[in-house]
Amino acid sequence: MPHTSREVASLHRPPDDPAALEGFPFLRLSSTTALFRVVHRGKGPWWFGSSMRGRFDLAEPAGTCYLVTDEISALLEVIGPDLERGAISSDFLKARSLRKLRLPEELDLSDLTSREAVRFGITSEIGTLVPYDLAQKWAAALHSAGSPGLAYWPRHDPARKIALALFGPHGERKRWKRGRESSISAELIERLREECGIEVLDVPRSDELTLIGE
Repeated sequence: MPHTSREVASLHRPPDDPAALEGFPFLRLSSTTALFRVVHRGKGPWWFGSSMRGRFDLAEPAGTCYLVTDEISALLEVIGPDLERGAISSDFLKARSLRKLRLPEELDLSDLTSREAVRFGITSEIGTLVPYDLAQKWAAALHSAGSPGLAYWPRHDPARKIALALFGPHGERKRWKRGRESSISAELIERLREECGIEVLDVPRSDELTLIGE
């Protein structure tokens, strides 16, 4: 039997028939569990998007809302793509706020972190592979099978705190509790430095720069 190259992704395609996903492992998420999301200031936290630029985005009329069970993980998921040489601009964080949220009800989420998911073709690559085509196919398949969302390992946090991708109709949930909003505090910035080695740097103003002629 020929061996498959280890340089090829081993994450399988989802089955065409949603019934084949019966018995997929789930994680029960309580309505008392603290969840976190970093959003632009003034934006509502419960946005279910369909841009197809997110890992588990669903096409309209459905959408996906992303959250994490840990504050630092929530920051890293936003900072990750913009991180340069272990540093991020302070202006980047000032334009955003941290929301502490709770679900309006208990949910049983498809658990992509469970070893039981291996028999369905899941590997940890589902949280890291780019582009997102295959992950989005899995999201669509599990949504078609009746799943209200997914639990998975976030891409940018090696500590593997659980991240969530909730499914629902496209748009904002204006009636859901908006939770507690806070700025990215000095304490969180210090944790980024101590736990992740990330420096938050001020971008100098133009009047603070000295131009050197050719």
